[in-house]
Amino acid sequence: MSRSREMLALTSVWLLRAVTLLLGLTTQSCFNGRHGDEIGGDQFGATVILSGKFPDLDLVMGRIEYVEVTKAGQAFQLGRYPLHFHLAGDMGGSYIRGCSIHHTYNRAVTMHATNNLLVEHNVAYNNMGHAIFTEDGVEQNSVVQYNLAVYTRTSSSLLNVDVTRSSFWVVNPNNIFRHNAAASGTHFGYWYRLDHHPSGPSTTNIYCQNTEQMGLFFNNTAHSMGRYGLWVFSNPGYHPKSDICGGRDVVAKWESFTAWHCERGAEAVSGTKLQFHNFVMLDNQQAGMEMVSVKGGFGQDDSPGIFNSLVVCHLALNSSACTSGTSGIVAPKTQIFSISNVTFVNFDEGGSAALSGCSQCRNYQGGYRAQVKGLAFENSPNKIRFQWEHETIWIDADGSLTGEPEANVVPTMGILPTDSCTQEAAFSVTKNVPGSVCRGAMKFLRVAVTNPSPSSLLGKDLVVSNDFGATHIPYLMLHIGGAGWMGLVYTGATFDFNFENANQFVNMSYKTNTKFMTRNDHYFVKHTLTQTPDRIETTKGERESLESLPDPTTNIHGDFYWDTDSKELTYMVSHSKKTTKRHGNMVFDDRVPGQSRQISFSVYKCQHKGCSAPDPRPVPTTHPDAPFRWSDVETWKHMPVSTGGHPTEAEYSLPVEGDEIVIPESMWLVVDTATLKLGRVFVYGTIEFDDTMDHRFEATIIYIQGGSLVAGYSSDTPFTHSLIIRLMDPEDVDAYSMNLGWKTIGVFGYLRLHGQVCGRSWHKLGATVEVGTGHITLAEDPDASWLNKEVGVTTTGKEATESEVRRVVAINGATLTLDSALKFQHLGEIHTLSDGTSITLAGEVGLLSQNITVEGITENSNGGRILVSTVFQNGKHYVGSAQVDGVEFRNMGQEGFTDITDPRYSIAFLGLDAIGDHSSYVKRSSFNVNYNVAVGLIKTLNMVVEENVIYHVLDSGIRDETGSNTYRWNLITTVFFLGTYEDRQETENLNWSGAFQLDNAPNTVLTGNVVAGAEQAGYKTLGELCKDTTWWMGNEVHNAIYGVMLWKKGGTGPLTDCCRLNNFYTWRISDTGFYVQHYASSLITNVVSMDSPLGAMQIIYEPDSLSHKFHPKTANASHSLFVGVSPSHTCEYQASKSRIMKFYGDKFFGGGVGGGNTGILLASFTSGSNMAPLMTFSNAGTYPALYGSTHFEGLTFHNFRDTDCGRGTALMVNPQSEDANHPTFVKCLLFLNTPQENYMYIPRPNLSSIDPSECVDTDCDGLKKVVVTDVDGSLLGEKDATVISQADWEWDGDPRRGIGDYRIPLPIRQNPDGSQIEAADKFPNKGIVRDTSCAVVPSWQAWKCFSLRCRLMIIESIDTDTEVRRLSPIALIANPGPSGYVDLLLLFLLYTPWFRHIFVHAFILYYFILLYFFV
Repeated sequence: MSRSREMLALTSVWLLRAVTLLLGLTTQSCFNGRHGDEIGGDQFGATVILSGKFPDLDLVMGRIEYVEVTKAGQAFQLGRYPLHFHLAGDMGGSYIRGCSIHHTYNRAVTMHATNNLLVEHNVAYNNMGHAIFTEDGVEQNSVVQYNLAVYTRTSSSLLNVDVTRSSFWVVNPNNIFRHNAAASGTHFGYWYRLDHHPSGPSTTNIYCQNTEQMGLFFNNTAHSMGRYGLWVFSNPGYHPKSDICGGRDVVAKWESFTAWHCERGAEAVSGTKLQFHNFVMLDNQQAGMEMVSVKGGFGQDDSPGIFNSLVVCHLALNSSACTSGTSGIVAPKTQIFSISNVTFVNFDEGGSAALSGCSQCRNYQGGYRAQVKGLAFENSPNKIRFQWEHETIWIDADGSLTGEPEANVVPTMGILPTDSCTQEAAFSVTKNVPGSVCRGAMKFLRVAVTNPSPSSLLGKDLVVSNDFGATHIPYLMLHIGGAGWMGLVYTGATFDFNFENANQFVNMSYKTNTKFMTRNDHYFVKHTLTQTPDRIETTKGERESLESLPDPTTNIHGDFYWDTDSKELTYMVSHSKKTTKRHGNMVFDDRVPGQSRQISFSVYKCQHKGCSAPDPRPVPTTHPDAPFRWSDVETWKHMPVSTGGHPTEAEYSLPVEGDEIVIPESMWLVVDTATLKLGRVFVYGTIEFDDTMDHRFEATIIYIQGGSLVAGYSSDTPFTHSLIIRLMDPEDVDAYSMNLGWKTIGVFGYLRLHGQVCGRSWHKLGATVEVGTGHITLAEDPDASWLNKEVGVTTTGKEATESEVRRVVAINGATLTLDSALKFQHLGEIHTLSDGTSITLAGEVGLLSQNITVEGITENSNGGRILVSTVFQNGKHYVGSAQVDGVEFRNMGQEGFTDITDPRYSIAFLGLDAIGDHSSYVKRSSFNVNYNVAVGLIKTLNMVVEENVIYHVLDSGIRDETGSNTYRWNLITTVFFLGTYEDRQETENLNWSGAFQLDNAPNTVLTGNVVAGAEQAGYKTLGELCKDTTWWMGNEVHNAIYGVMLWKKGGTGPLTDCCRLNNFYTWRISDTGFYVQHYASSLITNVVSMDSPLGAMQIIYEPDSLSHKFHPKTANASHSLFVGVSPSHTCEYQASKSRIMKFYGDKFFGGGVGGGNTGILLASFTSGSNMAPLMTFSNAGTYPALYGSTHFEGLTFHNFRDTDCGRGTALMVNPQSEDANHPTFVKCLLFLNTPQENYMYIPRPNLSSIDPSECVDTDCDGLKKVVVTDVDGSLLGEKDATVISQADWEWDGDPRRGIGDYRIPLPIRQNPDGSQIEAADKFPNKGIVRDTSCAVVPSWQAWKCFSLRCRLMIIESIDTDTEVRRLSPIALIANPGPSGYVDLLLLFLLYTPWFRHIFVHAFILYYFILLYFFV
């Protein structure tokens, strides 16, 4: 150690009084900030500016020595600093020496485009904004030494970074800072903020200060800082180079720094080869030293790292300084890191740890390496703390960490070898994530798995296992390097890779990237498949399997072995493409970072055996006079030889069990007898089921190419007996499945299934069914054929799983007797509102049983499926066609196969383009338990899907990826979210689906459909274009989280677009009835929302306000009914939360005032989409758009009253629209059974948003600048009256709100002679201007005004520094004098940055101002 550990921490002592006094005396007063005792003090002080007309010509020299400067600097004035060298250039020979600069309003010392200045032996105390300050980024070669900065205070009147100011602000590293001290500040002692190019008057693109070499930082001190003693941070990071803006990377060193009593002693966020040397850190709350995202090599000459330092968790007399989260050194989350010759003292309290890794990582990030040597631990049993199983690799180069050189310390995981790795307490500070020491010749590697296919793998765990055990690696959207999985493996071992709940896939691909590999490093990955793939790839290009497992001494990266017997595929990940000599033992400075090796893994099974298409077969066109019959032995001699029934040229007979059948193109075969279980059935001719008997036809695959399968020629001539087509797994799962997958009917010809249908497929309940009831009453009489059939009774509760299936054992008119009692209540009620409107809250009962059944024999959610598609073979194009009517599909769909290139839905129509009239349809059928989507239409138009009952599906019941199709009178119930299906917890699964998934389906006919019970949305769509005739009417959804979602996740389109939701009825929606988020203007019309926390909300985004473009987009709602609470509503139901809502947590609106229901939110207009469901759905957190307006017309609000559940509210401002709310215009509103107190509500600004990462030091303006215009008097009783927000609320009240007279800017508070004007004389009234017609409505938290005309004006900053410079507060004065008004605009528009502490980049774009015009 170059510095003694025996250090006495002394409080700094400074001299304030000096020889000369420079005092700024003023009579002006304005805002001084919220910290300390400044309120009421002066802040327009004296300034000293030294500036020459021509820099670098020795025209200016400044020598300021032993001067006391106080009450100096001018707030709100750029360049008005106490001591300011301005654009002075080379100032060699000039200095500021021995001065005391205290109680100033705008920094202390500023060096602006000034070089070679000496600043020494000064004391800066109680300064607003950065105390000793360099400005543009071109300042170099100055010496700042022996200075003391104490109590540097926040200023919200300068740059945004002054809100989180530092005592020493360094924007160019090529300066000398030595022997300085910073004490007692709320944020940073020293901040190196190195942008890529200079700014301000020095703007240029030919110089890069963030690549400039380091000057000197030596023997500086910081203590008692609210944030960090030393902070190295800027968005581009610091990457020192050998040349200007380029060259090779070089090391940057900060040396001999002492920090104590800070949140963090020192932190470097982003850069290359950044090093801390000879640091002393003690009593720092969260960390002594930390680096976040740094890169370089290993060792002192090449590595980012920490060297020759002392870290003390707590002094003997201050054990409370060490908390459960304190770390001595925190290693970065990326790349590699070195720690050498560091002593740790007193890491013995709670969960404190000398070392921790993966700085600022989210859950499940990390996997990088840190090497250590020369460590010493005194009274520090807590050596390492881990966050999760694959977080960090610690390499002990010399044994000072573990006692054995070159041992590795990693989190304990199931795959570690028990003979080499031992769990130890010193590395298990986090008890549920213990650490293990792995000794011997073990090397750990980081492997990332990305780009998986099929996409249903997203969100699932990757299970890595070996002979010792297994480890589960969660999927993460925001992994370092992309979405996917990241984990640790070690060289020389074999690891089984499996995706949880996804063993059914044969066609599968992904990419891996393995880091830190050096010569001869290798490991093996093994997959166990269910079938033999036709193609295997591990790197670019296909290669053949080896004859045995890869040998690392003779084989190369990507070589693999396929074991036909065990169906195990094993490939090798290796460093080199050829065998080379292994590196010797490389320790610390000689260790090499290693290289990355990529695998592009893919296994694929072709559609046809041998991956070549069979000869085309002609399509049969007529029914022969004498068809072949299955029961006739002579039939089978006409079959191809070597197929079922005709094994040899001489032998033929009826097929036996397991035979594969081929129906040739010239044959029309009638199945007129019982059949045995068959293998694959190829239909090139026609197979017809005789309608004189019942049938059970069982096969593994039915492949129809150019031929036909018929049971019932049409709806008018249905099949009247029982037919069960059962799709099975083969006994030999490796038999060829043609890439269709087993249990598939592949239709590249004609499928005609017409069952016997009588009456409607489903009915509404006519009366409520209570728990334990064994009979139900329908709204109308069902057909008698329902007897002894299965029916589904849909949920009317919070859980989609409350739908129930029963068998009908008796029918008496509209009453059905069931085979067992129901377990849940099912509503069946009709109510009449006070205006005579009739509303129905009733579940549905759908028929599930049919006389034709297509059934998959299922295991592990892998049922049967039907694919109707096209195939092109040897010059001929075969197009599939399916006519399905009156068919039950049972246990169909194969979970996980969701990609539109391989849609293993219950029935999928793929690539048929525009089909002819009635050539394909799905009607009056039931889908009874599906393990994927039930009906999917992909690149298929003009289909009709009507009157089907769909029960138990995953993600969606109907998915349309094309449009121009017709959906009428379908019932979908019990729709599961795949991310929580069967008790999964895929927290990173961000898929969001509707029971009707139509968001890529324009020009759709949608009539009379019902969704009853969906774990996400009922309908997800992009709506109809407002200019087009509507084809949507009479659709309904109940018991979903969202009713109807018009939602486009990002992107843009024609500015004039308008999208419409028309004629929907939603009730008992768990969150929002109608949700709009889209780039286009929107119209919600002719809808009903009832018994939902929120009836409707709209978020319209684009153009981006940073582009300074705008368009008059509108959000509209018209001629609709919103019912707060119906007679069927209960508070118990409202308060309950479904399993899926608990899974998503706080992502939803959740409820209105006091938990009550809300009719509609005023729309939000933003610059971009809000990243839901990663963020909350109602969040309007991006920049507001520059233009937008909301229009409500003809809306009826019924029963928004106070209940035990909370207060009902008809109209409400979005509580999360905190930055701006665009104007709203209403007319023709009707309020029934709704007190006037409940007409409207404007939420108060959120106190939690008064934070440097959001609205900084005051309430956000959005909820204080709201205007609603009553166009016709239907809201307020008078035409053109307005509702305005209470901008005066808490003025000079709660100091946390940051609003009061002290915030009024200086220019409007002074007379021409500079004397102060009292606020009471010029503007005694606060907030938005009002007159005697205005009255406050306490329950609305708003004013209503009858003779004022209000409009919104925007002040937009279009300067280049629009995202940096703070211009507020801006004051608006109306009628100055005894009746005058003042309002303040204090709006900040912010992004929340990635790093936890980058809150200094507050963005001011523009201000939303309400202006008022007297009539």
